[in-house]
Amino acid sequence: GKQGAKQPPPTARARAQRWLKRHRSWFWTLGVVGALAAAIVYFADPFSTDTAVDASGNTIETGVIKVDGAAPRERRPAPDFVLADYDGKAVKLSDFRGKSVMLNFWASWCTTCEAEMPDMDRLAKENLDDFVVLGVNQMEGRGTAKSFSDALGLQNFKFALDKNEDVTKAYKLPSGLPHTFLIDKDGIVRVVKHGGMRYDEMKQLLAETRRAAGS
Repeated sequence: GKQGAKQPPPTARARAQRWLKRHRSWFWTLGVVGALAAAIVYFADPFSTDTAVDASGNTIETGVIKVDGAAPRERRPAPDFVLADYDGKAVKLSDFRGKSVMLNFWASWCTTCEAEMPDMDRLAKENLDDFVVLGVNQMEGRGTAKSFSDALGLQNFKFALDKNEDVTKAYKLPSGLPHTFLIDKDGIVRVVKHGGMRYDEMKQLLAETRRAAGS
């Protein structure tokens, strides 16, 4: 796969310090106990579930649907999965068959993700008919993920939450973020990219993906 600058995940202590600095005033208004409770909800999202609601209104389990145990690589099928979006609705990778998919793994602490995601959103807006950007958030709750993506003004992404890392493990991702897979209209991985990208590279890799699939 193609390599680029990756950002390692922060330690739990660093995340806590960042949160405490950002919300220092809470301690004066909510008290120590209230602020600690808020921190637990902020990071852990204890009310999340391992289910999602499909198009028929049925509650289904989230996770990987099919995987052969091998790490996804170019010219191999992308492992199928279903995860919940921000509204608890099911997002299934194979439902996008017929379109090229940019599968992007990200998190709110990742500044490289923050830098590249607006360019992905732009590319999605320019290719609405046959292209989808699916952003899979890694190990964060709905509130954390949605606040981050809303702040960036991302209007053309599809989002899903991999709270338990089921999909992350199936895709055998190395440490750090972001990681991006370009998947063709037939569900075949065409590009694996570890690290950040800019718009021109994204556009080029999408063109390569389309050519590889004969579209």
